[in-house]
Amino acid sequence: MKRLNFKFCALLLLLTFVFTGFFTFTALAGQYGDYNLRYGSRGTYVQNLQRDLTFLGYNTGGIDGIFGSKTYNAVIRFQKDNNLNPDGIVGKKTKGMLDKKLAEGTYVVKSGDTLYKIALKYGTSIASIKQANNLKSDIIYPGRKLIIPVSEIKLPSRAGLRYPEAADWWTVVQYAFPRGSVATVTDVETGISYKVLRKGGTNHADCEPLTAADTAKMKKIYGGQWSWARRAIIVSVNGRVFAASQNGMPHGSQTIYNNNFNGHFCIHFKNSRTHGTNRVDEAHQAAVMRAASYRI
Repeated sequence: MKRLNFKFCALLLLLTFVFTGFFTFTALAGQYGDYNLRYGSRGTYVQNLQRDLTFLGYNTGGIDGIFGSKTYNAVIRFQKDNNLNPDGIVGKKTKGMLDKKLAEGTYVVKSGDTLYKIALKYGTSIASIKQANNLKSDIIYPGRKLIIPVSEIKLPSRAGLRYPEAADWWTVVQYAFPRGSVATVTDVETGISYKVLRKGGTNHADCEPLTAADTAKMKKIYGGQWSWARRAIIVSVNGRVFAASQNGMPHGSQTIYNNNFNGHFCIHFKNSRTHGTNRVDEAHQAAVMRAASYRI
């Protein structure tokens, strides 16, 4: 009887170990899903992938949850840099390497990067980055891999409930959303998303819809009629998500001529100002605060 009880306890212990190990593995794999991600995949797992690749310095063209050509190319580059089979498919080995690199806190320097911008992006200091990488000067070159001090970096959130950053335009957003970069804008009220290009702007971001299709989506949130009305929006760019406000009236100069949008429009962030009067627009700021309370 005692021998039978011993066998039963041993079996129970084994089953507990097996199932605990299984569920632990599933939970870890859950950040990118249980299945391979590939060209054409869509959804939250793709957003997690895009956010993490962007964090590591690989441009996915935005955090829109669509595994398109730019995300595919970013995966290929990541695989090549880490001696993986460059097939563009995010399987077990690629997922494991992503987790490893995120834990290490590495960043690949891109054209236009400075230590100041990188330190600002990850909430650390120039001195900490230089010390971690044994840098003697502030000069860095594209392609170099930097170690970001793990105790200080802000890893991209994968939590289901979080809020956009109500970040200051002057000290944060204008550097995180630089001229010439593409962002994904999501209208808080309707949930409609479209891509925009930041063409310029000093006191705030002057932007253009990227394509005619993006213009059509943007016009839809205004009921088919362009308007100066302020709308609460979320701006996803370079792995970060900001609370913002926009108007919907084409005006001024443009750089894109085939998007059915004659001019540009304005996107405001916390503490940004108008260009004409150099004042903080209360309606825009109220919309920014509405966006900041939106769960994403």
